Amino acid sequence: MELNMIVLLGLALAVISVLSLIIERLFFPSILAFIAIGVAVGFFWGGNEVFKIAGEIGIILLFFLLGLKFPLGELMKRLKLVWKAGVLDIVLAFGVTIGIALLFGLDFSQSFLIGAVLFATSSSISARMLERHADKHEDVKEFVLALLIFEDIFAPLILTVAPFIIQDEPIEVSDIGKVFAGFLIFGVLLFIGSRFVKKQPKIAKHLLRQDDASIGLIGLILFFAGIGMVFGLSEILGAFIAGIMLAGIHDVRPLKRLTVPVRDLFLPIFFISFGISINLEQGVIVNTLFFVLIVWGVLSKWIVGRVGGRMYGLTRVQANEAGFSLAPRGEFSILFTALSNGAINLFVGLYIFVSAIIGIVLFRFSEILAAKTEEKLEKVLPDENKDDSNK
Repeated sequence: MELNMIVLLGLALAVISVLSLIIERLFFPSILAFIAIGVAVGFFWGGNEVFKIAGEIGIILLFFLLGLKFPLGELMKRLKLVWKAGVLDIVLAFGVTIGIALLFGLDFSQSFLIGAVLFATSSSISARMLERHADKHEDVKEFVLALLIFEDIFAPLILTVAPFIIQDEPIEVSDIGKVFAGFLIFGVLLFIGSRFVKKQPKIAKHLLRQDDASIGLIGLILFFAGIGMVFGLSEILGAFIAGIMLAGIHDVRPLKRLTVPVRDLFLPIFFISFGISINLEQGVIVNTLFFVLIVWGVLSKWIVGRVGGRMYGLTRVQANEAGFSLAPRGEFSILFTALSNGAINLFVGLYIFVSAIIGIVLFRFSEILAAKTEEKLEKVLPDENKDDSNK
């Protein structure tokens, strides 16, 4: 007797849920379970277009909810505080990484891909870890979240130009004009939408109380994501802007109530789809460059946290702790792998998985590592402020 599709789907969701629960009990984000499931499934099934689109809906809703956390005024305030650390992040995690890859003999398109993959810290992993570690100092949390916001704004810009570099697509004047038109449209929609939400809160609340509010809301989010794609921008940039636009509503809980269950259903598909793309049958590429990138991926983020955190106003130990909290790569890095194929795709896919595990471990022990690191640094670079306070 053959099992029908509904039974198979039910069994698959049940298995995914159980494995996710087991991973969560071990204090690791369920993302790792989803990727591992994808790798296992990849030996038997290569996925299809419908499966990939379902995963894209999940990541679109994830970035809508990230944008929903920050009204436009709050967003600008945080960016003013963290922009120096953000620029340092771009230089080290993106720029220097490209240089390292070039030194190892890779061409520029492959080096650009690796730089893009190493740049963005995983917002979903880091946000989940911050929620679990309630004892982490509030200043450290604010700095890490502010830097994640900066990356979430800059990374879509990299994703916009990436196809022209990674896939060697010719850049035409019309393409540049289309991108500028997309930014202009998003700017106008953000301005009008934010003002409407702020000045007409009763209308917005009334619409959210309707029985079919979730259909309209998710339709709006997908519409913004689609605008991004039509004008050569990233779909996640459109979803992020939609979230910022609606963040001006006084109480965003109804918005979360309508979108979180849908995100939780579709987002695992995104990570499973990524796992499927890691085709281990081609052979695992672990060479000197791989280990150098693992080390540099951790070191570059620690420097950003240490130096950028001090510029932000953190203490030396807090800055160390922030640096050890920025290592995991995830959803943004995965989006870049969709632009490549072949051996380089397997290489960066494996890097993302390994760096996610290392980043989670570092995050869990960040306070201990921060204190130990400061003890070592104190011998080389003594804290002058501490000496002054003792006089």
